[in-house]
Amino acid sequence: NYECEKLLGTGSYGSVVMAIQKSTGKKVAIKRMENIFDDEIDCKRILREVTLLRKLKHPFVVELIEILEPNNPSNFETLYVVMEYAESDLKKVLKSSIHLGLLHIQTIMYNILCAIKYLHESNVIHRDIKPANILVNEDCTVKLCDFGLARSVTGVESASVIFSKK
Repeated sequence: NYECEKLLGTGSYGSVVMAIQKSTGKKVAIKRMENIFDDEIDCKRILREVTLLRKLKHPFVVELIEILEPNNPSNFETLYVVMEYAESDLKKVLKSSIHLGLLHIQTIMYNILCAIKYLHESNVIHRDIKPANILVNEDCTVKLCDFGLARSVTGVESASVIFSKK
């Protein structure tokens, strides 16, 4: 269903490519995570990220489109997660020669704060907000990504008091 176009980056859990969804022609990002059962902590982080992304729906949080079914569901080591595509991330933008005007900076910051506010209202703490985990499009819209370290505080009395609505 997808045609890979180019490698976007690699990280501790695998790699991300930009692909075209053949049925729609839409650009997507496919995150390939290998050896997902080798380390119990990593496995839990992957599960947590996928579980949270399935539930979170906000314009400034990256959208999980689908998880590709493994060829052999009873014995697999690699997981492919298809997500919304963004043109760059804030780390790359800040390192580039692109000049951001005051309005661009204000728009990006406002969008980031809206995403964080949504997460906190949803009782989720991201715990890894950094420029590389903030995807940015040319129109200054952002997509908060990488929820591997995120935690849901629902049911945790000490933490839920902090985020309870007044």
